Amino acid sequence: MSFHLASLFVAGALDTLTYWSLAFLIASGLTVVFGMLGFLNVAHTSFYMLAGYIAYSVAERTGSFWLALLLAPPATVILGLAAERWLFRRLYAAGHTPQLLLTIGIAYVIAEATKMVWGDDALTVAPPPGLRGHLAILGATLPVYHLFVIAITLVLVALLALLIGGTRLGMVVRAAATHPQMVDALGFRVSTVHMLVFLVGLYLAAIAGVVMTPMVGVYPGMADDALVQAFIVVVAGGLGSLSGAFAVAGLLGLVQGFGSVFFSDYALFFPFIVLAGVLLFRPLGLFGARNGA
Repeated sequence: MSFHLASLFVAGALDTLTYWSLAFLIASGLTVVFGMLGFLNVAHTSFYMLAGYIAYSVAERTGSFWLALLLAPPATVILGLAAERWLFRRLYAAGHTPQLLLTIGIAYVIAEATKMVWGDDALTVAPPPGLRGHLAILGATLPVYHLFVIAITLVLVALLALLIGGTRLGMVVRAAATHPQMVDALGFRVSTVHMLVFLVGLYLAAIAGVVMTPMVGVYPGMADDALVQAFIVVVAGGLGSLSGAFAVAGLLGLVQGFGSVFFSDYALFFPFIVLAGVLLFRPLGLFGARNGA
């Protein structure tokens, strides 16, 4: 019995890290864009879904998951930056209501466009041969691909932290979030800074969309499912707080990882329990008193 319990804990721990990784990858881009631009982008997870569909098409034609991982995120970023240049940029200073209405409309357009191109069925991408195996630890069978997802997330989190907190560009981006006139007076184009922030957010969402396809496939409701969890992470972490999003994504991963192992019938309730629990004690979120990451 103790050996069986140990295997359940190992499986729960892997599920925790996997959920944590995916939740943070999806929500971090939304957090970065909201925290540094103040832009409420409900269509964020639509680009995440779009990346999954593009990855499916690339993998279907080339037979290579790695090529899909290489090409789908930049393709998604190009489409997203076109929307930023001609649509989103006009509403940065317009307030959240126009932003909400515009991005809801864009989300619907992307959803219908993907149905027209790829249909209504769920589509899957096979992981590369080297990531298809399993590891057996204390009786628990662990998919190697899940370990890959965790590893790539750790690399991206480290790079994001280095970019925002350890580079001159990150300093300019943080300054533009609070003092755009000063940054503009120093010779930096604030519109270019905003575009770079948007690029980072889109790229993180696109990577999440690609790595999700071998796990659950890509399907028309993918964006809606991810949007709920992304906003739970962003709101409970504190609007615009990257560190808060990281902490809440971990908490969400913990309750979902072990909850799906021990209380699978109630798994759908766990994200909302996390949100309610955090906001009950911290109405502004874990790091709501701070402005940004």
